[in-house]
Amino acid sequence: MRLKIYFTAALLFYMNIFSGMAQNIPPSVFIKAEVWPDQGDHSDSIPVSNNLYSFASWAEKIYLQLDSKVYTTDKTIWFKAIVTNAMDHTPTKVSAVLHVDLIDPNEQVVEKKLIRIEDGLGNGFFQLSRNYTEGHYLIRAYTEWNRNFDSDFFFKEYIQVYATASNVEINPIQNLTLVEGQNNEHRIRATFDPLTIDSLHSKDLTLYILVDDKKDTVSIKKSGKTSYLLDYPVPGNSHFLTLQVHTKNNLTYSRTIILDKDYLDLQFFPESGELVHGVPNLLGFKALDSVGKGKPVEGEILNGKRQVIASFKSNSLGMGSVMLFNVDSTEKYVARILSPVQEGAQKTYPLPTITSRGNVLSVKKIGDKIHLKASSNYLVRDSIVVRASCRGKAYFDIKGPLQEGNLEFSLKANMLPEGIIAFTMMTSAMNPVAERLYFNERPEGRIQISLVADKQSYVQRELTKLSVETKDKDGAPIDASLSVMVINKIELGHMQDTRENILSYFLLSSDLRGQIEDPGFYFTNEGSRYRDLDVLLLTQGWRKYKYTKPEGRILFQAENNLTVSGYVGGTFSQNKEKAGIDLTMMTFGEEHSFQTQTTDSLGRFSFIINEEYGKNLEVLIQSTNKSGKQRAYTINLDSKESPGISFDHIRAVEKPDSIVQAYVSKSIANKKTEDAFIRSTEGIILEEVVVKARLMTPERKLVEEKYGTPKVVIEGDDIRKREQKWSYGLYSVLMFNFPDKVKVQSYGNMLYASLYNSELTLVVIDGIPVMGYNYNLIPDIPPSEVKSFELIPYAKNFRGLFCEAIPEACGMDSPTVGNVIAIYTYGGKGIFGVKPPVGIGKSSVPVFSTPREFYAPKYEQLKTADWLKPDLRTLVHWEPKLKADSMGKASASFYNADNTGTMQVLVEAISSNGEIGYKELSLNIRKRE
Repeated sequence: MRLKIYFTAALLFYMNIFSGMAQNIPPSVFIKAEVWPDQGDHSDSIPVSNNLYSFASWAEKIYLQLDSKVYTTDKTIWFKAIVTNAMDHTPTKVSAVLHVDLIDPNEQVVEKKLIRIEDGLGNGFFQLSRNYTEGHYLIRAYTEWNRNFDSDFFFKEYIQVYATASNVEINPIQNLTLVEGQNNEHRIRATFDPLTIDSLHSKDLTLYILVDDKKDTVSIKKSGKTSYLLDYPVPGNSHFLTLQVHTKNNLTYSRTIILDKDYLDLQFFPESGELVHGVPNLLGFKALDSVGKGKPVEGEILNGKRQVIASFKSNSLGMGSVMLFNVDSTEKYVARILSPVQEGAQKTYPLPTITSRGNVLSVKKIGDKIHLKASSNYLVRDSIVVRASCRGKAYFDIKGPLQEGNLEFSLKANMLPEGIIAFTMMTSAMNPVAERLYFNERPEGRIQISLVADKQSYVQRELTKLSVETKDKDGAPIDASLSVMVINKIELGHMQDTRENILSYFLLSSDLRGQIEDPGFYFTNEGSRYRDLDVLLLTQGWRKYKYTKPEGRILFQAENNLTVSGYVGGTFSQNKEKAGIDLTMMTFGEEHSFQTQTTDSLGRFSFIINEEYGKNLEVLIQSTNKSGKQRAYTINLDSKESPGISFDHIRAVEKPDSIVQAYVSKSIANKKTEDAFIRSTEGIILEEVVVKARLMTPERKLVEEKYGTPKVVIEGDDIRKREQKWSYGLYSVLMFNFPDKVKVQSYGNMLYASLYNSELTLVVIDGIPVMGYNYNLIPDIPPSEVKSFELIPYAKNFRGLFCEAIPEACGMDSPTVGNVIAIYTYGGKGIFGVKPPVGIGKSSVPVFSTPREFYAPKYEQLKTADWLKPDLRTLVHWEPKLKADSMGKASASFYNADNTGTMQVLVEAISSNGEIGYKELSLNIRKRE
């Protein structure tokens, strides 16, 4: 083929997306090449272009390297974060704040971390405890900037958590049965007892019912004292169902069941999107079991006359491809599975309908070249354009005429980047008519990592020294950022071989929608890697590439710092004060800070917080006018809502394989061994208890002596943390955030608080009883003024308090039993000592999570007594922040544990230019004599 090259100027983006001014980003114009028949192949002369055409090219990729996928509740989840530009994998300069959520099986965020990102890197941890229930958890990571691209570029990884001690499972769903009905319709019947998870639930119960991919919401009424009954129709061909209970106080519980454990789904994916009449068609296929896992199959393709025209066989993950010749649009084709044997010999699976007019774009690897063939059964001699793009960046637009409906040409693989290449066939008017994804493997472009240990083998608890070198393909050093992880290969090696790693994520998973089963498989299986990657893209990637959307909207600004933002409300004069209000913000972290700012014409403000670490930071914002006088404006803080949670509940029914079961059993046994040692040497093990000391002020001492000790204490800090926006209403915050502790009910326009029993509740503030006619003042107490809110059930001396608070009702029949709510304020002078703050807003805002150093014992001078304490670490070493110097060299060291056999060293690397690398090394550990 002979190629003519025509250059056209690329359109520049004329809007500054980083300042938030861009609303719609237009597509670009690209460099073009024309293909004409010739004697030779001159594809090496095609130039490189910098043109972007996909909105998603501006996204960030987020990768978390986790130390495992399976944990017991005594373990720590360690992670390293890498945030890059999606297009070229260079470390991001856009975002400095990463949100990382740990989400439980009931779709609740059980812990949230803010991770500081510097030069695209960060690290953190989640500490598990026995309070965590067993099940599949979701770890999700995102930046505010990435929310502009829906959830396509959120990082998601499911992990399994197992309890180290037997806990009684709380299950509000009982008597779950499937009743077979007529007309291919079945019914699900179940009994619900929401009080097992929410003792305060009342009235109707809300259920979310997911049948396969269809979701329904049902409200059911109580059928007894505590139970609710469900009788719900489901189609007979459904294969899984999820029931999610939602109580009145937003407590949830989910359960997923398989309706057809023998279910097998065989799906077909034409190479370019459709099967086309009269031309050769490559057809990808995928066989899935009842939990969505690939299942190996063998089978045959039959034509309309039930004649066998082709046979097929999948790989170990249930995927494969089969070539069909001369398919006819007047016929219907089906497939049947021969192995594993299906129930009913006549069960067949229909192939996609054959289109009478269509196009096929085929791609295959021949040596070091990528060979493309465009075919059409109606564009016989028209000119077409084939675009080659990667991650939303177009590298070539190649134009040429079809000859008898075909156009063939080749490109050298090294002219395109490593990763998923999208080849798009378009008409001369640039209308897409076919697309094919292809994985371009170029390992020479990765960081070449040399990983060497100082010995061939080691004994237990011996010091191991590692030397690491990072180079490019020509042997020049690369100053890369590294992580080093050492695990027990016998227990975790198989899981590591198939789970996500830096190569599989950046080159594969991050560019395709949906979960990829065993992504690491495609970078460890040397023998059939090309074939396996190709069938993955034929099936998983079919119409699911993330870079197809040309335009989008910028709705979320990048977070370069932690900020406190909001607006000032209140009455403004018509002239002067609309020009701006002076604000002062004070923070009370490890170091106090003081900042001033003037609001804009809309009364908005945004303060940058210093780089603070911990959980939350107390801030106070005060408004003044231009003369410096405090003004009673309301300070309203912006609330950042987390993105909606999308949880794959079908994972809940996955059964752990034998390797996972063995690892969990070993972990539980190791925990028992360690606990037994501590008991024998240090005494009885007590569960961790968090005790909050109560300062015994004179007011508290008076109240406790007079009315008794409180059973529930809600700290003022906890109340303020629950405020979504600044509010002066104490009771409104309690009503929506602490319904399990205090009952707040509305009577007319008033809110009243009481305890959950049938007795009368009275209120004392700073030890001073509130008179009945002043109860209307309590709900509006500013939370900023509250030190604590305490509940004393069945208080002492209640009759005396009743007569003091409501003297007009005091008599022989005055109640002797009742409850007391004790409120303590910063003013300390009772209800009339509480003054609304003048132009002041207080809040508690989240800050960066404090990094934790990975702890491992150091055996510098081993003594005989040291061997009494077992060292059964599965994660032997974790070092997420190792840096190769300008010569590309780095080193690491660690002490081995007591486990013998093979340990696996894993090194992941990324450079400032976006090159990535991965290396493994096995170490043999033998028993110490």
